[in-house]
Amino acid sequence: MSVATIELKEWLEALTEVMRDYAGRSLKFDGPPLVEARDLSEPRPAAYVAILGERCSLHLGLSSSMGGCRALVRALLGMRQRDPITDAEVVDGMSEILNIAAGKVKSRMVVRDGSLKLGLPMFVQGQVGYGESTERASGDVMIGPVPCQLLVYRRSRS
Repeated sequence: MSVATIELKEWLEALTEVMRDYAGRSLKFDGPPLVEARDLSEPRPAAYVAILGERCSLHLGLSSSMGGCRALVRALLGMRQRDPITDAEVVDGMSEILNIAAGKVKSRMVVRDGSLKLGLPMFVQGQVGYGESTERASGDVMIGPVPCQLLVYRRSRS
């Protein structure tokens, strides 16, 4: 079966399942994240990882507020929510969380395309994947006590 037949919805469902399982097994939250005033006009930080194959190229993403990103990374590192954390640790930690999840998603999808490989993670302030030639799927999820958005995007097949 050609990977081109894998709909973005399927990638998003796999990412959602993987993130919920990973959060339940590996992330240790000691309470809710610190509440931040949310300005909807500000870009939200996000980690992205490419999945590349002979017949496809797409990106998986994980986005939250900066406070949410800090809470996720603290949970990854086994830190308390009140412990200080640097911006560099947030970038590395968010990239690691998504890299682990993307590897698990790739493992699920590799049965449909054995050529799939992971790219390197990247962290940006704001979402990418917008444009006329871009297909995009997203979903809001709670990862522990942290509201997040999961994203999948690729160039349109047309």
